[in-house]
Amino acid sequence: MKRIVMFEGGVETLTYFSKQMAKRFSELGYSVFFFDLKQEGQSARRLRKFIKPGETVMITFNFQGLEQEAGVYREGIGYVWDEYRIPCYNIVADHPYFYHERLSNLPGDYHHISIDRCHAQYFAEFYPEYAHACFLPLAGTAYDGEEGDMARPVSDRKYDVILTGNYTKLSFFEPYIHWINDEYAAFYRGIIDDLIRKPDETVEQAALRHCRREMGEQPKDMLRIALSKMIFIDLYIRNYWRGAAVRTLVNAGIPVHVVGKGWEELADIECPEKLICHPQTDSAECLRMLADAKVSLNVMPWFKDGAHDRVFNSVLNGAVCVTDRSRYLCEELAEGEGVCYYDLAQLAALPALVKDLLQNEARMQDIIAKGRPKVQAGHTWAVRAGQLDAWMKRGQAEQN
Repeated sequence: MKRIVMFEGGVETLTYFSKQMAKRFSELGYSVFFFDLKQEGQSARRLRKFIKPGETVMITFNFQGLEQEAGVYREGIGYVWDEYRIPCYNIVADHPYFYHERLSNLPGDYHHISIDRCHAQYFAEFYPEYAHACFLPLAGTAYDGEEGDMARPVSDRKYDVILTGNYTKLSFFEPYIHWINDEYAAFYRGIIDDLIRKPDETVEQAALRHCRREMGEQPKDMLRIALSKMIFIDLYIRNYWRGAAVRTLVNAGIPVHVVGKGWEELADIECPEKLICHPQTDSAECLRMLADAKVSLNVMPWFKDGAHDRVFNSVLNGAVCVTDRSRYLCEELAEGEGVCYYDLAQLAALPALVKDLLQNEARMQDIIAKGRPKVQAGHTWAVRAGQLDAWMKRGQAEQN
């Protein structure tokens, strides 16, 4: 297969990831067509001219092109992917319970790709009717603008500490917690409390434990529906800890630059002048700012056996990534290899860790020098494209 269909015009970060992969696919000899989700009619006409049956594959993120969009789906006929027997590889950048409603009426040659091994295990257990293609973690990108000197010494960098990502205040989730009645609210609150007490647990571990305690053993199809109604718990807990990490540093007098929406509403800030808010921006600008940062703070969006692109972006752009752990990340990057690890359950120790780094620029330079080659060799979107290329070829050979 030497033709690939990808997508643009949807979520900006997903378009950016796709464009980075497309560069490598082109180097591997593929022709890449980008379907513009903002111009479906025009793109649909061009798509049909691009497709060659038996030579084309579709690669997407988060079900783009698989939501019955007008340009690729016709009522009573179905998807263009089925019409031309095109394999569809869907890289799902969130837990499967976010997409329960979308995991139906999919093309026949659908391949689900997880970015976290816990997600993969959950998908295999609760959605056995679909093929699970592989585990493919998120990856990083080096800023390639005119100012993107990755060798810039720590002493020349503008931002002591930066976090790139949005924040949602916790009160936003209260209507979701109380959406049924007080009894259900207490049930949901119990799950949230467990995840605050035990931040090493996944949401599904805590939620399933509570479900089985309250309802006994239930069929898997009932449990997967129940968990799909609890995605607000995932969002609540990731914002709880993201806010707690930033608050802990700011209240210790450490200036933190936050890039994204919602940070003005972070509560219980004792040193408001230390919280420097920057507006939400695009992926390239986030990379440019990381290339001007000394320390990049990361709080995993509850990926307990995967990695977030923020970690790899930070290291590739010369910032030490201070992050909580995941099993996969610890396998790939040891302490001091681009990263310094902290425990969510011991946030009080975080300010000392960050202050020690900021006072020892030689140590920070050494950490980046040890980590960047490993990330360059194993955790760029070019590497991920190569891995996917090998899997697609293997799949084609097995079909033949």
